[in-house]
This record gives sequence, C-alpha cells and structure tokens, in this order.
Amino acid sequence: MSIAEGTVTRTAGTASLPPKWVRVLRAALLLTVGLVVTFSATFHERFAFDLAVVVAALIAIGVVHGVEAIQRRGTGGAAVAIALGVASIAAALLLTVLSNEVAFAVVIAGWALVTALLEFVAMVVQPGTRQDAALVGAAGVLLAVTVLLARGDLVAVIGFFGAYAIITGVFLGIASFDTRTAGDADPLNQGSTVNA
Repeated sequence: MSIAEGTVTRTAGTASLPPKWVRVLRAALLLTVGLVVTFSATFHERFAFDLAVVVAALIAIGVVHGVEAIQRRGTGGAAVAIALGVASIAAALLLTVLSNEVAFAVVIAGWALVTALLEFVAMVVQPGTRQDAALVGAAGVLLAVTVLLARGDLVAVIGFFGAYAIITGVFLGIASFDTRTAGDADPLNQGSTVNA
C-alpha cells in the first residue's frame, strides 16, 4: 500500500489460482466419483465395494492435489494443496487398515472435516488462492456431520460421500470457467486506486 497525493494504491499479493486445467481436472474427478457412487447403488450393500470406491476416490483426490501443488510451486496455496493431498491419501490408507463399517464412517468424516478446515484456513490466510474455498469447506463440514449421524447405515454414508462429490464437483467446475481473476471480488485487493 502506498500513499501519494491523496490516493491509496493497494496491490495484490502473490495469491493466484492454480492453472485452469488443474481446476477442471479436480472438478471432473469429483463429478466422476459422484456419478460412480450414484450409478452403482445396487452394490452399496457390499462393504468391500464401498470401501474400494472410497479408497480409490481418496487416492485420486490426493494425486490431483499433488498435481496442483506442483503447478503452484513458489506461489500462494502450494502448502495447502500438499496438506490436502496428504490428508486424502492418509485417509485412504487408514481405511484399508481399519476396514470396518464404523471406522469407514469415522475416517470419511475425519477426512471431510480436516479438508474443510484446510480450505477455510487457505481462504483466510491466503485469500484468492483456492477458488470457492468457503463452499467446499462448508460442504466438507456438512459431509462430516451427516456421515457421523448416519454412521450405522453404510448406504447412507456412501450416498452422502457421493452427494458431496457431485455438489463440490459442480461448483468447482462452474468456478473453473469463471473469467474473473482471484481478486476480482475485492476491488481494494487488485492494484486498484482509491481516492482518499
């Protein structure tokens, strides 16, 4: 911020979104997971099937966050992308080790809560580095609560996971085609000049 001759100029920091293809990849992956869950409803009584779907989804989500972290090296948001990737892969590994229905629900809820908190932290600490972080964070909190409430019903747990994937995939997909830059919502955060 500089003050000169009655004007205040604010410039944006190094906050930036990941490349568009990475954002589209993340949205497409979440939509694919949601559609797999939706169209495989007849198999949801089988715990092994649900476990395989969620473990594969979490590993894929972790890999996408890893790709995002590589693409964002040296810019704001790489650390959060790494943390999100590690949380997803750790949850997948935990599911394979614990592999029972109660642990299944608890691990999904824990993963959802951790990723939601990371999205909220990124939104506050590095504004503009994660697109629609508030919505994804809120969806994660909602997933955690609903999964814990339905922990005894395997079909409901996998259904809530699929609904989360579809909702976040749709919103992230729409956001990835948004032509505004990261700081467009806040005119004071864009190198704009404000008269004092």
